[in-house]
Amino acid sequence: MFLLSNGHILSNLDFWMFFIPTIFILSHIVLLIIIIPQWLIDGYFDPRGGKQNRYKALESIANDLGLHNRTVSPQKNLNFFSWLVYQKKIRDYYIPYENDIGKIENNIWDTDKEIKPDSIPRYFYGAIFSKQNLLDILCTKDSCKPFIMITTQRIRKGKNNSAYYRILHLKSHKLTFPQCNIDPVNEWIDSISPNQDDINFTSDEDFSKKFDLTGQDQLKIRALFNKDIREQIAKNPNWTWKFENECILLKYRIDIQELHNMQDIKISFTEFSKLHNKLEKIDIPNGPSKDELESDKPKEIINKNLFKKRMTTFGILMGCGTVLTFFSLFLLFIFFVRIDFRFFVQGVFFMAIGLILFIYGKSEWKRNKELKTNGKVTES
Repeated sequence: MFLLSNGHILSNLDFWMFFIPTIFILSHIVLLIIIIPQWLIDGYFDPRGGKQNRYKALESIANDLGLHNRTVSPQKNLNFFSWLVYQKKIRDYYIPYENDIGKIENNIWDTDKEIKPDSIPRYFYGAIFSKQNLLDILCTKDSCKPFIMITTQRIRKGKNNSAYYRILHLKSHKLTFPQCNIDPVNEWIDSISPNQDDINFTSDEDFSKKFDLTGQDQLKIRALFNKDIREQIAKNPNWTWKFENECILLKYRIDIQELHNMQDIKISFTEFSKLHNKLEKIDIPNGPSKDELESDKPKEIINKNLFKKRMTTFGILMGCGTVLTFFSLFLLFIFFVRIDFRFFVQGVFFMAIGLILFIYGKSEWKRNKELKTNGKVTES
C-alpha cells in the first residue's frame, strides 16, 4: 500500500531499471564472498602440502597394484580465473567415469551427464553450483582385460556434511552375470520385517542373515553364489555389491582417516581380486541341477515368540499411524476454520507419515497372519 500510494513505484520503468541491476550485482557479490575463500584454499594455497601428498600417495598405491593413477594432478598458485577454468576441466574429466558408475547404480542423475562447451558463465556458476562426485581415479588401461577402476565417491549430506564411499568397478571380458544386488542388513530388522525378494539359502544361514541378495533370475543367481562365493563376500559384512552383465561394482563407506591415508584400498583390492578369481572358476551350465538349487531355498517358518514380536511391532505401527492420521485431520479442521496455512502444511505432513506407517504396518501384520493360517508358525 505504501508503494502504491506514493507514485505507483511498481509501475515505474525507471524503478525496475535500477532495481534489477542492483539485485543482480548484490547477489553476485554474495556469490563472490562464498567462492573466493574456496579459491584461496583450493587453488592458491596448499596448506601443509596436503593435496600434493595425497596425489603422491595415490601414485605409490597405483604402482604397488599395477594400476595407473588417472587422478587430475593438483594445482596451486592459480589466479582466480585460471582456477575457475581448472575446476571446469576437472568436472568434465570425471563425467565419463561418473556415467559408468551411475549406470550400474541405476542413478538417473549420474548417467546422462554431458560435457558442456566452455564459457565464462559455466566457469563461474559451475564452480558454485555443479557437484563433482568423484575425487580420484586408479585404473587399468582402457584396453586391458578385465578393466578395473578404483575411485572415491562423495555424497553430500545436507549443507556442510558429506559421506565418502570407496568404489571398485570391474568390467570382465569373458564373464556375464545375472543382474543382482547384495546389501548388508540389520539382523534384528530382517527378522522382524524381511525383504520379500531376498534370496536365502538353507545351507548358509550366516550369509542369509547378513545380506539381502535380490535379483530377477533366481536360479542363475543361486548357481553363481555358491558356497565359496558366499564365504568370500561374508568376510566383509558392510560392503555392498552389484552385478550386471559383465560388470561388478563394490561399494563401502569410509571414514575421514581412510579418506586421507587410503590404507583400505590395497585390502579391498585384494579381496575383490580373490572374488573375481573364484567367479572365473564357476561353470554354471555344468553346476548344480535345478532341483538341487531349489532344494536350498528355505520356507518361511517362524517360531511363536518371533511371531508375537512381529505382530506387536506392526500393531504398534498401525496404532501410531492411526493416531497421526486423526491428528492430521484435526489440524486440517483448524486450517479450514482459521484459514491459516501453517496448519495445512502440518496436517498434510502428519497425514503422509500416518498413512505410510498404517499401510506398511497393516501389510506386514496381514502377511504374518497368513503365515499362521498356513501353519508356518511353530513352537520352536
